[in-house]
Amino acid sequence: MRSHALTVTPLLIGYFPKRITPKPDWINAPAVIEICSVSGCIATAPENWIQHWTHNELWVYDTVAAARAVIPAGQEAQFALYAYRIVPTIFPEGVSNALEIPVRPEPLAPGFSSLGFDVVSRSAGTNFECSPLSCCDLAADWNANQFCLLPDLDTAVAAARRFSVEQPEPGPYVVIEVLRERRTSLEAARSNPIDG
Repeated sequence: MRSHALTVTPLLIGYFPKRITPKPDWINAPAVIEICSVSGCIATAPENWIQHWTHNELWVYDTVAAARAVIPAGQEAQFALYAYRIVPTIFPEGVSNALEIPVRPEPLAPGFSSLGFDVVSRSAGTNFECSPLSCCDLAADWNANQFCLLPDLDTAVAAARRFSVEQPEPGPYVVIEVLRERRTSLEAARSNPIDG
């Protein structure tokens, strides 16, 4: 299926902490080193994060401070802080429809760098579900980068269209640019081993 480039700018929707997660052995993508997907299936959120009830309507946080506040004390080195920018488009069954963005987080904080783009299912509600690149081991098929993300917006849009038709995970799809605070990485986590 031929993809048409979108002339839209991804919009910041907020911040979220995820556990720093090396690629599991079952993902057959040699370029991938760590999982930085929006999905929480592999790179997980802090335990009990939702019980704080401080997230916004898209299930992320409007401020860096709010996102950091859900990381359990003493576990900070195990987590990276991400910022997410969404393409305001949803892809059901190969087509693209405008997507209303109901959140207005604080402006992008300094110190974040883009890692690439994820494509995430959204079958119910406003939360994000599975990323076929990592959840369905499709990273190699799409030449995902070391973060298990796609390197550019056009490729991510093409993947969203195809996933919305082929349904590796059920539902329509959205494209999200993933940015990470520069001081956190898999290498940093390895240099600060965690007991247990």
